[in-house]
Amino acid sequence: MNSTTDGLVQLWNEWEIQLVVLLSFILQIFLFFTGRIRRCNINMLLRLIIWLAYVGADMVAVYALGLISQNVQCVNISSVGFSRSSNQLAFFWVPFLLIHLGGQDTMTAFFIEDNNLWLRHLLNLCIQVFLALYAFWKSTGRHNLQLLAPAILMFHTGIIRYGERTWALKCGSRNGLRETSWQLPKLNVEVDKGSYIDTICYVLQSILCVHDLFSGRTISQMKERQVFRFQGDRPLEQVPKLLEIELAMMSDDLYTKAMVLQTRSGIILRFISHYKRVDIAITYVLFIGGFVLDVCSFFLVAMSPWTWAFFRAQNCNRLVHISWLILCSSIGWPEKKPLWSSSMGQYNFLSSSIGFDESRSSSKMFTILRKMLNAVNKKLWFRKIWHIKHVKVDKDIMDIMVTWVGRLAREEFTRITQQQSWANLRPIINCTLNIPANSFGDNIVLLHIYTDLHLRKQPDNEATGAESETASSSTADIMDICRKISNYIVYLLVAQPSMLPLSGAADDTTAAFYEKISKKGSSKQDVLETCYQLVEDQLEFGYEECLKEQEQPGPWCETLMEIRDMWLRLLIYIAGKCQVELHAQQLGRGGELLTFVWLLMAHHDIGDVAHQVDLITSSETMSGQFCAFHFPKESER
Repeated sequence: MNSTTDGLVQLWNEWEIQLVVLLSFILQIFLFFTGRIRRCNINMLLRLIIWLAYVGADMVAVYALGLISQNVQCVNISSVGFSRSSNQLAFFWVPFLLIHLGGQDTMTAFFIEDNNLWLRHLLNLCIQVFLALYAFWKSTGRHNLQLLAPAILMFHTGIIRYGERTWALKCGSRNGLRETSWQLPKLNVEVDKGSYIDTICYVLQSILCVHDLFSGRTISQMKERQVFRFQGDRPLEQVPKLLEIELAMMSDDLYTKAMVLQTRSGIILRFISHYKRVDIAITYVLFIGGFVLDVCSFFLVAMSPWTWAFFRAQNCNRLVHISWLILCSSIGWPEKKPLWSSSMGQYNFLSSSIGFDESRSSSKMFTILRKMLNAVNKKLWFRKIWHIKHVKVDKDIMDIMVTWVGRLAREEFTRITQQQSWANLRPIINCTLNIPANSFGDNIVLLHIYTDLHLRKQPDNEATGAESETASSSTADIMDICRKISNYIVYLLVAQPSMLPLSGAADDTTAAFYEKISKKGSSKQDVLETCYQLVEDQLEFGYEECLKEQEQPGPWCETLMEIRDMWLRLLIYIAGKCQVELHAQQLGRGGELLTFVWLLMAHHDIGDVAHQVDLITSSETMSGQFCAFHFPKESER
């Protein structure tokens, strides 16, 4: 047994450096091909694997440097020439490890906080370069001088690549975004209005303003704010793709080396960079693999709108043609290819309450798990994970948001809110949002429960024939929008509370409502009865009578339209209040619908980055031009 263990230890000692170096290279390949995937994917398991590879890649490369340094010391101490020099080419792998520490062009930061810690990476750069120089210097005298020249060139490349990563992290930090600026390429291009190339050209002019937004500047502080603001001539169907491209480019600037490779210095630095058969093979793998990754990186740079604009400004017609082919190909940014996850989170209070304690009761595993969670007070946490879902952000939702925000910008915001009398929802909204004791989270949950109850009371349509089919289709679309936006805002309350303008703890709010809802039981009938009573008690008016009146097809549909408008206004208000750093975080997690709404509002000078949006106001306390809900006095109605 001991001999077997000793043999395995000896075998590991002989092959440790080779295996660790190859593992480092494999991790780099994985990060290269998954770096851009995470922008369009919200799968938690995949994100966990990518994060482990991101963290492990640096650890493995540093460990390999330490092994090579230790091996050099052992060889220098040993008086035997060939018996201890089994890794004669190991010194030549040191520059490759520095390249690995420099990371891949597709991923320099995993979280937005990594950018703000760029000084720590600069310190690591100095330490690891010093260690690599030490190992390289100690080993150069013992090897063939023919390898010395290419090794020195590779060493320079390794230092440059590692420096590029630190530079990219600095550029992606909040202060770095403020300091970084480019001279916009002058594009004399005649394009068709509304075409894909017209969208690209507009984004190239507005992306610097997007940088200003993410750096914390307001609309009034922008130098090119006239270019950034929509002038009303932008086709509505073009706006969603325009926002996608802007956020995709911003995501690249925050989490990849895009900002470095868009500068002349970055481009110049990028273009300046008897043995054992196994060691030779590993060296060839590192050489060929590094070359292939560089070629792939070139294609990534070539598919950037910045690259196409640069070639166009320099009148490099052939390169312009190549870049545009790559940009519009299946590997680039074709017009119909999604540039983010295109999903929105969903969380429904009633569905998560109905049968939560009784469903799957026959499963012993579920029963044991529920008891364990109750014991450690983690039932709410489990409920979140179990009931959070994601649905596609369909064209209807994007179109209605673009239409609504555009309408609010073209007309006076307050005048529009005054025009809506809220014939059916006025007592509900007025009572909910004007209750001082209620937090914003309480209001969201109450309105969410009311919406769910109203959707469950859909009356039978009395129309017949083609009119019936058309009306049913239109009603179903509106119901779908109401349900998705309502569930989405509650999802933000449950899973992303930092993105909401809350005054209290979101967990306390949700826990309190779950406690009230589950008093009678968790069956469907018990939960619905409790919710009816809860809304009645909280809103302090004849809710039952109001609901009975709305059960008729006419009033029910009118109320449904008002519910849709109510949630759209709440979404606009929330997007305008959300902090810039939180939007930047979401770009690295697949994107968030709220970020699209925020950027769309910024294009129209709406939101806290431009003209602040208030939640509710009255004619007596008019505090600004923009408010989500306005309730005039009875005499004004």
